[in-house]
Amino acid sequence: MEQINMIKVHSKDYSLNSTVKIESEKVDLLNLGFIIKRFRVQRGISRQTLAIKSSISIRYLAELESGRGNPTITILKNIAYALNLTLKDLLFSKKNNTKVDLIKSKVDNYNNNQLKEVLNLLDNFDKKKPKKINKNKVALIGLRGAGKTTLGTMYSKDFKVPLYEISSEIEKAGGMKISEIIELGGQGMYRRLEFQVINKLLKKNKKLIVLTGGSIVSEKETYNFVLENFYTIWIKAKPKEHMNRVIKQGDLRPMGSNPKAMDDLNNILKERKNLYLQADAIVNTENKNKNDSYKDLKSIIIN
Repeated sequence: MEQINMIKVHSKDYSLNSTVKIESEKVDLLNLGFIIKRFRVQRGISRQTLAIKSSISIRYLAELESGRGNPTITILKNIAYALNLTLKDLLFSKKNNTKVDLIKSKVDNYNNNQLKEVLNLLDNFDKKKPKKINKNKVALIGLRGAGKTTLGTMYSKDFKVPLYEISSEIEKAGGMKISEIIELGGQGMYRRLEFQVINKLLKKNKKLIVLTGGSIVSEKETYNFVLENFYTIWIKAKPKEHMNRVIKQGDLRPMGSNPKAMDDLNNILKERKNLYLQADAIVNTENKNKNDSYKDLKSIIIN
């Protein structure tokens, strides 16, 4: 007979105490660790920050993310709350079994010849995709420090095209700062406003350039909407350049008291790379000054 563990859950995510059935043979600790790490990286949260917010040690969180931890329901509840998720979303969300994850799990054990065949199939698929001709509506994606604001502003001034920074537009729509929006309504409220703002700007302008937040690629519905309705360009840089540029702007928060900030940034970029690669074009700002990078951007848009 299949073993069922009955666990009482006390959480802000539920109006009443709920009984959650966790089927032991379906709850794979390795998969659970992968899910927690993916949600953490997608949100740009360091392991240290999540550990503090969840009231657990960094070492234990590392064990849990590697699939070796055996968490109590209270720990899972704390982690879910720190990630702005319900416990149900963390454990049973359909998003936890995406097609991308399934593909990754299959190719992990492929040999070099098999991987070459997969790459050839993907290359052929990409060649069949219709190329976008209309470049009147441009979206710049990428992590903070890549150069989105600098390059977007240069293009806006050069061609008299209105420029919108999505984070600023979200604050206008919400009537408060981003941090307050998330504190009040969590990631859900922030993402709803993000989609509404982008949709409104799209309908309002015949020509525009928008600067998106680095984590927009983690929100599937909104990111797909951007990919379908904008000519999307990934402004790319090396992790060290991202960090140095942000610090050069006078913001020391990325480093903070976290000695592993660069490791976290590397993990975020690694996690999001395939999503960023879905853009229509790439401007690589690595080891380039702003004028050279702008030439690349302008060439892509006007040609």
